Amino acid sequence: MRIFLDTEFTGLHQHTSLISIGLAADNGDIFYAERNDFDKAQLDDWVNDNVLPHLSGDLPAVASLIPSSEMVGCGNASEVEKALRLWLERFGEKNSVEIWADVLAWDWVLLCNLMGGAFGLPEQIHYIPRDLSTLMVIRGIDPDTPREELGKVAWSHPKLKLTKHHALYDALLEKDIFEKIY
Repeated sequence: MRIFLDTEFTGLHQHTSLISIGLAADNGDIFYAERNDFDKAQLDDWVNDNVLPHLSGDLPAVASLIPSSEMVGCGNASEVEKALRLWLERFGEKNSVEIWADVLAWDWVLLCNLMGGAFGLPEQIHYIPRDLSTLMVIRGIDPDTPREELGKVAWSHPKLKLTKHHALYDALLEKDIFEKIY
């Protein structure tokens, strides 16, 4: 099973905080959560202009969600972690899930941080993440190509403003690009 991951966060610095996380699985299942406790003092102008306008802010509490194929909610870091663990339980046995991300350096670290560190990852997740940008290079595609030129998002949600720099939109776009170039 492949799961495509994207995160939005407070800035490109060592102590950045997760704002939102989106995951799109091969089988069509999705997970999206917005944190309500990220450090707003860390926000830079780029994040204020390009990420915050796409947040819903009007989502159910992740703590109240029942694991399903579509989990969308909001909560503090601990609640988001718990909901994500519940959602991931469906994906089989140890090391059966490949996490893919586009330029995954930040996304992987933020996922590990959310889960209490790399050793805290659920057992389903393989410890080696995969990088879509590297796959693009291998396939002869310029990794600086705007992603919308390579794929599209054919999914919508009544409460989510899916657009570039929305974590779920970007995860769904990664999935579409992967399916076209793999």
